[in-house]
Amino acid sequence: MLLGVITWKELGTAPVYYSVLVDVTLLLAWHLTRSDSVFLCSIFCERRTKMLFFAEYTLLSAPFLCFFLYRSAPWAVAIVLLALVIVCFLPCGGISLRLPTCPCLASGSYEYHRAARLTLPLLLPLMAAGAIGAYIGNRHLVIGVSMIAVSVFSMLMMREWHMEYLFHYKSAARFLRLNLLFALRNACIIFLPFIVCLLLVAPSWSQLLLGESYCLGASLLLFQVEMLCFVSGGTNSGNDLISALVYVALNVIFCVSALVPQALVLSVIVSVILAYHAYLVIKKYK
Repeated sequence: MLLGVITWKELGTAPVYYSVLVDVTLLLAWHLTRSDSVFLCSIFCERRTKMLFFAEYTLLSAPFLCFFLYRSAPWAVAIVLLALVIVCFLPCGGISLRLPTCPCLASGSYEYHRAARLTLPLLLPLMAAGAIGAYIGNRHLVIGVSMIAVSVFSMLMMREWHMEYLFHYKSAARFLRLNLLFALRNACIIFLPFIVCLLLVAPSWSQLLLGESYCLGASLLLFQVEMLCFVSGGTNSGNDLISALVYVALNVIFCVSALVPQALVLSVIVSVILAYHAYLVIKKYK
């Protein structure tokens, strides 16, 4: 309801054709991604299915039609009604508008691809907020959204670990080296917009140091979460509460190390400890 009120308020001051574009875009997105067309055609005939689509899309467009009548724009009503008829006759279900996997991430790091795909709807508004903070010079806003971005992304890195994954690695050292390399590479790629915002909010040597601390701290946090999942066995190992408490502690250490560069030593020590425990676990299987 809040989103509807905000949308109505913003569109009320914008040209009418903006509202027409929004309505038609939503209809196309809904129609092209729906997966029930085959089922509906098997229950009803094709003609009745298209009539059902028309009734459904008319109901969805009813707020826009009322809005156009309120703005005294009958031409917009005619365009939307024509678009309703055209959309109903388009083939549906063949186009996927799901968020793509980030192709720029390091090859083989499927967990980073998954987390990036799932967090993208939240990362985009955070990036916009960071850009606004950098534009108006609000340092606290940029730092806040940057911390939230890392915490949200690292949360999706928490997953169940299966020991069968170890068969893909030649040794324990290679396992640790690759995970650390993926964390360093992917953190720089994923959080690059936030690093840029940190550098632009108030260009100075102290801000440059903050950006470097943020990048390194985020990389170490992702590596620590990977090691935590491996050591604890993941989210279904029976140690959910302990893993959650450790995860919260790791995020606290990250926030402190990002704001106070001297605390990065503590983050490095924690990473070494978790990597050592992971090394001992791998040695039982290798």
